[in-house]
Amino acid sequence: MKLRDIAIGANASIYLRMDFKKIKGVFYPRTEQEIIDAIATAHDGGYSVTPKGGGSGLSGACTGGNRERVMISTLRMREVLMISKDQGYADVQPGATPDEINALLEPIGMKFWVAPSSRDIASAAGSLSTDGGGNDTWVNGTMRDNTIRAKMVLYDGRHLTVDWNGVTSDDSELEAELNKKGMTISDVASAHGTLGFITELRVKIKPFPSEKLLGGLAHFEDCNAMGRALSELIKRKSPIRYGETVAAAHEDVREGLDLPLLILQFPEDFASELKDILDYSNLDSEGLAKMKDVRIKLPKRNPNEGLQIALFEGFGYHGNGLLKMQDAIDEINSLLIGHGLALFARYGHAPSKWYLGDNSPAYGVILHSREIMPEDKTSREMFDTITDIVAKCNELGITPKPEHKWPFSDEEKKTRIKELRKVMGTGFNDFILDPDGAYDTLSSMV
Repeated sequence: MKLRDIAIGANASIYLRMDFKKIKGVFYPRTEQEIIDAIATAHDGGYSVTPKGGGSGLSGACTGGNRERVMISTLRMREVLMISKDQGYADVQPGATPDEINALLEPIGMKFWVAPSSRDIASAAGSLSTDGGGNDTWVNGTMRDNTIRAKMVLYDGRHLTVDWNGVTSDDSELEAELNKKGMTISDVASAHGTLGFITELRVKIKPFPSEKLLGGLAHFEDCNAMGRALSELIKRKSPIRYGETVAAAHEDVREGLDLPLLILQFPEDFASELKDILDYSNLDSEGLAKMKDVRIKLPKRNPNEGLQIALFEGFGYHGNGLLKMQDAIDEINSLLIGHGLALFARYGHAPSKWYLGDNSPAYGVILHSREIMPEDKTSREMFDTITDIVAKCNELGITPKPEHKWPFSDEEKKTRIKELRKVMGTGFNDFILDPDGAYDTLSSMV
Protein backbone atom coordinates (compact mmCIF):
# COMPACT_ATOMS: atom_id res chain seq x y z
CA MET A 1 0.00 0.00 0.00
CA LYS A 2 1.43 3.34 -1.08
CA LEU A 3 1.11 6.52 0.96
CA ARG A 4 -0.96 8.19 -1.73
CA ASP A 5 -3.45 5.31 -1.60
CA ILE A 6 -4.00 6.09 2.07
CA ALA A 7 -3.91 9.86 1.66
CA ILE A 8 -6.76 9.81 -0.82
CA GLY A 9 -8.94 8.35 1.90
CA ALA A 10 -8.30 11.27 4.22
CA ASN A 11 -11.18 13.64 4.78
CA ALA A 12 -12.50 16.14 7.27
CA SER A 13 -15.37 13.95 8.45
CA ILE A 14 -15.54 11.35 11.21
CA TYR A 15 -15.58 8.47 8.69
CA LEU A 16 -11.93 7.48 8.85
CA ARG A 17 -11.87 3.72 9.43
CA MET A 18 -11.37 2.61 5.86
CA ASP A 19 -10.69 -0.89 4.57
CA PHE A 20 -7.98 -0.12 2.06
CA LYS A 21 -8.21 -3.62 0.58
CA LYS A 22 -11.56 -2.55 -0.85
CA ILE A 23 -9.88 0.24 -2.85
CA LYS A 24 -9.05 -1.50 -6.13
CA GLY A 25 -7.43 1.45 -7.83
CA VAL A 26 -6.42 5.04 -7.19
CA PHE A 27 -6.09 7.39 -10.16
CA TYR A 28 -4.78 10.95 -10.47
CA PRO A 29 -5.74 11.94 -14.03
CA ARG A 30 -4.51 15.12 -15.67
CA THR A 31 -6.83 15.08 -18.68
CA GLU A 32 -10.39 14.11 -19.54
CA GLN A 33 -9.12 11.12 -21.50
CA GLU A 34 -7.27 9.86 -18.45
CA ILE A 35 -10.52 10.17 -16.49
CA ILE A 36 -12.29 8.12 -19.15
CA ASP A 37 -9.56 5.48 -18.98
CA ALA A 38 -9.78 5.30 -15.18
CA ILE A 39 -13.57 4.91 -15.31
CA ALA A 40 -13.16 2.18 -17.93
CA THR A 41 -10.86 0.30 -15.54
CA ALA A 42 -13.57 0.41 -12.87
CA HIS A 43 -16.23 -0.59 -15.40
CA ASP A 44 -14.22 -3.59 -16.59
CA GLY A 45 -13.69 -4.77 -13.00
CA GLY A 46 -17.27 -4.16 -11.95
CA TYR A 47 -16.21 -1.63 -9.30
CA SER A 48 -18.01 1.50 -8.18
CA VAL A 49 -16.30 4.85 -8.85
CA THR A 50 -15.78 7.43 -6.10
CA PRO A 51 -14.91 10.92 -7.38
CA LYS A 52 -12.59 12.67 -4.92
CA GLY A 53 -11.76 16.35 -4.64
CA GLY A 54 -10.11 17.97 -1.64
CA GLY A 55 -11.79 15.60 0.81
CA SER A 56 -13.34 18.35 2.91
CA GLY A 57 -16.86 16.94 2.59
CA LEU A 58 -18.35 15.95 5.93
CA SER A 59 -21.08 13.47 4.99
CA GLY A 60 -18.84 10.53 4.10
CA ALA A 61 -19.47 10.43 0.35
CA CYS A 62 -15.84 11.17 -0.49
CA THR A 63 -14.81 7.92 1.23
CA GLY A 64 -16.71 5.70 -1.19
CA GLY A 65 -18.31 3.84 1.67
CA ASN A 66 -15.90 0.90 2.10
CA ARG A 67 -17.23 -1.17 -0.77
CA GLU A 68 -15.02 -2.39 -3.61
CA ARG A 69 -14.32 0.74 -5.57
CA VAL A 70 -11.96 2.76 -7.71
CA MET A 71 -11.15 6.26 -6.47
CA ILE A 72 -10.43 9.00 -8.98
CA SER A 73 -8.91 12.20 -7.64
CA THR A 74 -9.05 15.65 -9.22
CA LEU A 75 -5.95 16.88 -7.37
CA ARG A 76 -3.95 17.09 -10.61
CA MET A 77 -6.71 18.87 -12.54
CA ARG A 78 -6.60 22.36 -11.01
CA GLU A 79 -6.17 24.70 -13.95
CA VAL A 80 -8.21 27.78 -14.75
CA LEU A 81 -8.75 27.19 -18.47
CA MET A 82 -10.29 30.49 -19.54
CA ILE A 83 -11.47 33.77 -18.05
CA SER A 84 -14.08 36.01 -19.69
CA LYS A 85 -14.26 39.20 -17.67
CA ASP A 86 -16.79 40.79 -20.04
CA GLN A 87 -19.18 37.82 -19.94
CA GLY A 88 -18.57 37.10 -16.26
CA TYR A 89 -17.36 33.52 -16.24
CA ALA A 90 -14.32 31.30 -15.84
CA ASP A 91 -13.86 27.77 -17.15
CA VAL A 92 -12.03 25.64 -14.59
CA GLN A 93 -10.93 22.07 -14.15
CA PRO A 94 -12.76 20.07 -11.46
CA GLY A 95 -9.95 20.18 -8.89
CA ALA A 96 -9.42 23.96 -8.89
CA THR A 97 -10.05 25.52 -5.48
CA PRO A 98 -11.74 28.89 -4.83
CA ASP A 99 -8.43 30.30 -3.58
CA GLU A 100 -6.62 29.16 -6.74
CA ILE A 101 -9.33 30.59 -8.98
CA ASN A 102 -9.33 33.92 -7.14
CA ALA A 103 -5.55 34.20 -7.22
CA LEU A 104 -5.93 34.73 -10.98
CA LEU A 105 -9.11 36.79 -10.82
CA GLU A 106 -8.34 39.36 -8.15
CA PRO A 107 -5.59 41.16 -10.15
CA ILE A 108 -8.24 41.97 -12.78
CA GLY A 109 -10.79 43.13 -10.19
CA MET A 110 -12.99 40.02 -10.33
CA LYS A 111 -13.86 37.27 -7.87
CA PHE A 112 -15.44 33.83 -7.73
CA TRP A 113 -17.89 34.42 -4.88
CA VAL A 114 -18.07 31.01 -3.22
CA ALA A 115 -16.20 30.99 0.06
CA PRO A 116 -16.45 27.80 2.15
CA SER A 117 -14.19 27.71 5.20
CA SER A 118 -12.20 25.02 3.34
CA ARG A 119 -11.77 27.22 0.26
CA ASP A 120 -8.03 26.54 0.21
CA ILE A 121 -8.59 22.80 -0.37
CA ALA A 122 -12.23 22.32 -1.45
CA SER A 123 -12.43 21.58 -5.17
CA ALA A 124 -14.89 23.26 -7.51
CA ALA A 125 -16.47 19.95 -8.53
CA GLY A 126 -16.65 18.78 -4.92
CA SER A 127 -18.29 22.05 -3.92
CA LEU A 128 -20.99 21.55 -6.56
CA SER A 129 -21.44 17.90 -5.54
CA THR A 130 -22.21 19.03 -1.98
CA ASP A 131 -23.69 22.40 -3.02
CA GLY A 132 -21.32 24.04 -0.59
CA GLY A 133 -21.15 27.67 0.36
CA GLY A 134 -19.86 29.82 3.17
CA ASN A 135 -20.62 32.88 5.22
CA ASP A 136 -21.59 34.87 2.11
CA THR A 137 -24.30 32.58 0.71
CA TRP A 138 -26.97 35.05 1.85
CA VAL A 139 -25.54 37.53 -0.67
CA ASN A 140 -23.94 35.32 -3.31
CA GLY A 141 -25.73 31.98 -3.05
CA THR A 142 -24.40 28.44 -2.89
CA MET A 143 -22.23 26.69 -5.46
CA ARG A 144 -25.21 25.87 -7.70
CA ASP A 145 -26.07 29.57 -7.90
CA ASN A 146 -22.52 30.25 -9.11
CA THR A 147 -22.27 27.42 -11.65
CA ILE A 148 -23.25 28.04 -15.27
CA ARG A 149 -22.56 24.58 -16.64
CA ALA A 150 -20.86 21.29 -15.83
CA LYS A 151 -19.30 18.78 -18.20
CA MET A 152 -19.51 15.14 -17.11
CA VAL A 153 -18.46 11.62 -18.08
CA LEU A 154 -20.71 8.65 -17.27
CA TYR A 155 -19.81 5.11 -16.21
CA ASP A 156 -20.09 3.82 -19.80
CA GLY A 157 -17.94 6.65 -21.19
CA ARG A 158 -20.72 8.81 -22.61
CA HIS A 159 -20.36 12.59 -22.32
CA LEU A 160 -22.90 15.21 -21.35
CA THR A 161 -23.04 18.88 -20.47
CA VAL A 162 -25.58 20.15 -17.94
CA ASP A 163 -26.62 23.79 -17.56
CA TRP A 164 -29.68 25.67 -16.36
CA ASN A 165 -31.55 25.04 -19.61
CA GLY A 166 -31.03 21.28 -19.69
CA VAL A 167 -28.62 18.71 -21.12
CA THR A 168 -26.61 18.28 -24.31
CA SER A 169 -24.82 15.01 -25.07
CA ASP A 170 -22.97 13.08 -27.73
CA ASP A 171 -25.77 10.53 -27.30
CA SER A 172 -28.96 12.08 -28.73
CA GLU A 173 -31.22 9.51 -27.05
CA LEU A 174 -29.65 10.19 -23.65
CA GLU A 175 -29.96 13.93 -24.25
CA ALA A 176 -33.64 13.64 -25.12
CA GLU A 177 -34.48 11.43 -22.13
CA LEU A 178 -32.72 13.66 -19.61
CA ASN A 179 -34.29 16.80 -21.03
CA LYS A 180 -37.67 15.09 -20.84
CA LYS A 181 -37.00 14.65 -17.12
CA GLY A 182 -35.97 18.29 -16.81
CA MET A 183 -32.40 17.70 -15.62
CA THR A 184 -30.46 20.89 -14.76
CA ILE A 185 -27.53 22.03 -12.61
CA SER A 186 -29.79 21.68 -9.55
CA ASP A 187 -29.71 17.90 -10.03
CA VAL A 188 -25.91 17.76 -10.07
CA ALA A 189 -25.76 20.00 -7.01
CA SER A 190 -25.76 18.00 -3.78
CA ALA A 191 -25.80 14.68 -5.66
CA HIS A 192 -22.57 13.63 -3.89
CA GLY A 193 -20.95 12.26 -7.01
CA THR A 194 -23.69 9.71 -7.73
CA LEU A 195 -24.52 10.86 -11.27
CA GLY A 196 -21.15 10.99 -13.03
CA PHE A 197 -17.65 12.44 -12.98
CA ILE A 198 -17.42 16.22 -13.44
CA THR A 199 -14.59 17.07 -15.83
CA GLU A 200 -15.01 20.85 -16.23
CA LEU A 201 -17.05 23.70 -14.80
CA ARG A 202 -18.02 27.15 -16.00
CA VAL A 203 -18.46 29.35 -12.93
CA LYS A 204 -19.73 32.87 -12.47
CA ILE A 205 -17.32 35.66 -11.62
CA LYS A 206 -18.23 39.18 -10.55
CA PRO A 207 -16.39 42.43 -9.75
CA PHE A 208 -15.88 43.70 -6.23
CA PRO A 209 -18.72 46.01 -5.15
CA SER A 210 -17.90 49.66 -4.58
CA GLU A 211 -19.57 50.42 -1.26
CA LYS A 212 -18.52 51.44 2.22
CA LEU A 213 -19.14 48.69 4.77
CA LEU A 214 -19.71 49.07 8.50
CA GLY A 215 -19.42 46.52 11.30
CA GLY A 216 -21.85 45.77 14.09
CA LEU A 217 -22.24 43.46 17.08
CA ALA A 218 -25.62 42.45 18.51
CA HIS A 219 -26.41 40.48 21.67
CA PHE A 220 -29.67 38.65 22.40
CA GLU A 221 -31.50 37.25 25.40
CA ASP A 222 -31.62 33.82 23.76
CA CYS A 223 -31.71 32.21 20.32
CA ASN A 224 -35.48 32.72 19.99
CA ALA A 225 -34.84 36.47 20.14
CA MET A 226 -32.00 36.17 17.67
CA GLY A 227 -34.18 34.05 15.41
CA ARG A 228 -36.88 36.73 15.39
CA ALA A 229 -34.31 39.33 14.35
CA LEU A 230 -32.93 37.07 11.62
CA SER A 231 -36.45 36.38 10.39
CA GLU A 232 -37.00 40.12 9.97
CA LEU A 233 -33.64 40.55 8.19
CA ILE A 234 -34.65 37.80 5.77
CA LYS A 235 -38.15 39.22 5.26
CA ARG A 236 -36.66 42.58 4.28
CA LYS A 237 -33.97 40.98 2.09
CA SER A 238 -31.43 42.95 4.09
CA PRO A 239 -28.07 43.60 2.37
CA ILE A 240 -25.95 41.85 5.02
CA ARG A 241 -22.53 41.25 3.45
CA TYR A 242 -21.17 39.18 6.34
CA GLY A 243 -23.16 37.59 9.13
CA GLU A 244 -21.89 35.14 11.74
CA THR A 245 -23.29 34.03 15.08
CA VAL A 246 -21.86 32.39 18.15
CA ALA A 247 -24.91 30.82 19.75
CA ALA A 248 -23.23 28.75 22.48
CA ALA A 249 -19.78 27.81 23.73
CA HIS A 250 -18.32 25.63 26.47
CA GLU A 251 -17.09 27.56 29.51
CA ASP A 252 -13.49 26.51 28.77
CA VAL A 253 -13.52 28.59 25.56
CA ARG A 254 -16.30 31.09 26.11
CA GLU A 255 -13.92 33.77 27.43
CA GLY A 256 -16.65 35.99 28.88
CA LEU A 257 -18.57 36.39 25.61
CA ASP A 258 -22.19 37.45 26.06
CA LEU A 259 -24.01 34.80 24.02
CA PRO A 260 -25.79 34.48 21.73
CA LEU A 261 -24.24 37.19 19.59
CA LEU A 262 -24.37 38.22 15.96
CA ILE A 263 -21.44 39.74 14.04
CA LEU A 264 -22.53 41.78 11.03
CA GLN A 265 -21.01 43.73 8.16
CA PHE A 266 -23.34 45.83 6.02
CA PRO A 267 -23.46 48.86 3.66
CA GLU A 268 -23.32 52.25 5.37
CA ASP A 269 -26.68 53.33 3.95
CA PHE A 270 -28.38 50.36 5.63
CA ALA A 271 -27.28 51.34 9.15
CA SER A 272 -30.45 53.19 10.19
CA GLU A 273 -32.79 50.47 8.90
CA LEU A 274 -30.74 47.82 10.70
CA LYS A 275 -31.26 49.78 13.95
CA ASP A 276 -35.02 49.33 13.44
CA ILE A 277 -34.57 45.56 13.31
CA LEU A 278 -32.10 44.91 16.13
CA ASP A 279 -30.04 46.72 18.72
CA TYR A 280 -26.35 46.63 17.82
CA SER A 281 -23.14 48.40 18.76
CA ASN A 282 -20.80 49.71 16.09
CA LEU A 283 -17.53 47.92 15.37
CA ASP A 284 -14.61 49.70 13.76
CA SER A 285 -12.40 47.77 11.34
CA GLU A 286 -10.14 46.57 14.14
CA GLY A 287 -13.06 45.48 16.32
CA LEU A 288 -14.73 43.68 13.42
CA ALA A 289 -11.52 41.85 12.55
CA LYS A 290 -11.15 40.80 16.20
CA MET A 291 -14.68 39.38 16.39
CA LYS A 292 -14.23 37.53 13.09
CA ASP A 293 -11.04 36.06 14.50
CA VAL A 294 -12.84 34.95 17.67
CA ARG A 295 -15.47 33.16 15.56
CA ILE A 296 -12.91 31.49 13.31
CA LYS A 297 -10.70 30.25 16.14
CA LEU A 298 -13.51 29.00 18.37
CA PRO A 299 -13.87 25.53 16.78
CA LYS A 300 -10.11 25.13 16.45
CA ARG A 301 -9.63 24.90 20.20
CA ASN A 302 -10.20 22.11 22.71
CA PRO A 303 -11.74 22.03 26.20
CA ASN A 304 -9.51 21.55 29.20
CA GLU A 305 -10.70 17.95 29.45
CA GLY A 306 -11.78 15.74 26.58
CA LEU A 307 -11.60 16.25 22.84
CA GLN A 308 -14.00 18.23 20.71
CA ILE A 309 -15.28 16.62 17.52
CA ALA A 310 -17.54 17.53 14.61
CA LEU A 311 -20.00 14.74 15.33
CA PHE A 312 -22.77 16.08 13.15
CA GLU A 313 -21.50 19.39 11.73
CA GLY A 314 -24.59 21.53 11.33
CA PHE A 315 -28.27 22.44 11.63
CA GLY A 316 -30.30 24.68 9.34
CA TYR A 317 -33.03 26.66 11.10
CA HIS A 318 -35.39 28.37 8.67
CA GLY A 319 -38.94 29.65 8.21
CA ASN A 320 -41.07 29.54 11.35
CA GLY A 321 -38.36 27.41 12.95
CA LEU A 322 -36.34 30.59 13.47
CA LEU A 323 -38.96 31.84 15.92
CA LYS A 324 -38.48 28.77 18.14
CA MET A 325 -34.79 28.30 17.58
CA GLN A 326 -33.81 28.15 21.25
CA ASP A 327 -36.51 25.56 21.94
CA ALA A 328 -35.17 23.33 19.15
CA ILE A 329 -31.58 23.82 20.31
CA ASP A 330 -32.59 22.76 23.82
CA GLU A 331 -34.18 19.58 22.47
CA ILE A 332 -31.06 18.70 20.48
CA ASN A 333 -28.84 19.44 23.47
CA SER A 334 -30.99 17.14 25.61
CA LEU A 335 -30.60 14.40 23.00
CA LEU A 336 -26.81 14.81 22.98
CA ILE A 337 -26.61 14.73 26.77
CA GLY A 338 -28.71 11.58 26.73
CA HIS A 339 -26.08 10.00 24.51
CA GLY A 340 -23.31 10.99 26.91
CA LEU A 341 -21.92 13.96 24.95
CA ALA A 342 -21.33 17.52 26.08
CA LEU A 343 -21.91 20.63 23.96
CA PHE A 344 -18.68 22.36 22.95
CA ALA A 345 -19.80 25.11 20.56
CA ARG A 346 -22.55 26.28 18.23
CA TYR A 347 -21.66 28.94 15.68
CA GLY A 348 -22.32 29.68 12.04
CA HIS A 349 -23.67 31.76 9.19
CA ALA A 350 -26.59 34.10 9.82
CA PRO A 351 -28.47 34.99 7.75
CA SER A 352 -27.71 32.28 5.21
CA LYS A 353 -29.14 30.35 2.28
CA TRP A 354 -29.21 26.70 1.28
CA TYR A 355 -31.43 24.35 -0.72
CA LEU A 356 -33.81 21.61 0.36
CA GLY A 357 -34.13 18.22 -1.32
CA ASP A 358 -36.85 19.47 -3.69
CA ASN A 359 -34.45 22.24 -4.83
CA SER A 360 -36.43 24.99 -3.13
CA PRO A 361 -34.27 27.59 -1.34
CA ALA A 362 -34.25 27.90 2.43
CA TYR A 363 -33.25 31.07 4.26
CA GLY A 364 -32.21 31.12 7.89
CA VAL A 365 -29.20 30.34 10.03
CA ILE A 366 -26.72 27.49 9.65
CA LEU A 367 -25.43 26.54 13.08
CA HIS A 368 -22.30 24.42 12.97
CA SER A 369 -21.96 22.15 15.95
CA ARG A 370 -19.06 20.75 17.93
CA GLU A 371 -19.32 18.27 20.80
CA ILE A 372 -17.06 16.83 23.49
CA MET A 373 -16.76 13.10 22.90
CA PRO A 374 -16.61 10.59 25.74
CA GLU A 375 -13.76 8.10 25.49
CA ASP A 376 -15.84 5.00 26.16
CA LYS A 377 -18.25 5.29 23.22
CA THR A 378 -18.10 2.75 20.39
CA SER A 379 -18.28 3.73 16.73
CA ARG A 380 -21.76 2.26 16.45
CA GLU A 381 -22.96 4.22 19.48
CA MET A 382 -21.60 7.42 18.00
CA PHE A 383 -23.29 6.78 14.69
CA ASP A 384 -26.56 5.90 16.42
CA THR A 385 -26.34 9.37 17.97
CA ILE A 386 -26.08 10.84 14.49
CA THR A 387 -29.11 8.95 13.20
CA ASP A 388 -31.08 10.08 16.25
CA ILE A 389 -30.06 13.68 15.48
CA VAL A 390 -31.30 13.27 11.88
CA ALA A 391 -34.64 11.97 13.16
CA LYS A 392 -34.89 14.88 15.61
CA CYS A 393 -34.08 17.38 12.85
CA ASN A 394 -36.82 15.94 10.64
CA GLU A 395 -39.25 16.10 13.55
CA LEU A 396 -38.41 19.75 14.29
CA GLY A 397 -38.29 20.95 10.67
CA ILE A 398 -34.54 21.57 10.77
CA THR A 399 -32.34 20.85 7.73
CA PRO A 400 -29.67 18.32 8.77
CA LYS A 401 -26.19 19.25 7.55
CA PRO A 402 -27.47 22.07 5.33
CA GLU A 403 -24.11 22.89 3.71
CA HIS A 404 -22.60 19.44 3.35
CA LYS A 405 -26.03 17.84 3.24
CA TRP A 406 -27.28 14.55 4.54
CA PRO A 407 -28.43 12.79 1.34
CA PHE A 408 -28.97 9.45 3.08
CA SER A 409 -32.09 10.75 4.83
CA ASP A 410 -33.28 13.16 2.14
CA GLU A 411 -35.89 11.02 0.43
CA GLU A 412 -36.83 13.65 -2.17
CA LYS A 413 -33.22 14.04 -3.33
CA LYS A 414 -32.59 10.29 -3.32
CA THR A 415 -35.75 9.63 -5.33
CA ARG A 416 -34.68 12.19 -7.93
CA ILE A 417 -31.14 10.76 -8.16
CA LYS A 418 -32.52 7.23 -8.66
CA GLU A 419 -34.87 8.51 -11.37
CA LEU A 420 -31.99 10.10 -13.29
CA ARG A 421 -29.69 7.10 -12.83
CA LYS A 422 -32.26 4.89 -14.58
CA VAL A 423 -31.43 6.92 -17.69
CA MET A 424 -27.77 7.80 -17.07
CA GLY A 425 -26.67 4.48 -15.61
CA THR A 426 -25.17 3.65 -12.23
CA GLY A 427 -21.59 3.08 -11.10
CA PHE A 428 -20.80 6.23 -9.09
CA ASN A 429 -20.93 6.20 -5.27
CA ASP A 430 -23.62 3.54 -5.34
CA PHE A 431 -23.43 3.00 -1.58
CA ILE A 432 -25.25 6.29 -0.95
CA LEU A 433 -28.40 4.79 -2.46
CA ASP A 434 -28.23 1.46 -0.61
CA PRO A 435 -31.60 0.42 0.87
CA ASP A 436 -30.18 0.88 4.37
CA GLY A 437 -29.44 4.52 3.54
CA ALA A 438 -25.67 3.89 3.88
CA TYR A 439 -26.09 3.78 7.66
CA ASP A 440 -24.58 0.33 8.12
CA THR A 441 -21.70 1.21 5.82
CA LEU A 442 -20.81 4.51 7.45
CA SER A 443 -21.32 3.33 11.01
CA SER A 444 -18.42 0.91 10.54
CA MET A 445 -16.16 3.79 9.51
CA VAL A 446 -16.67 6.17 12.46
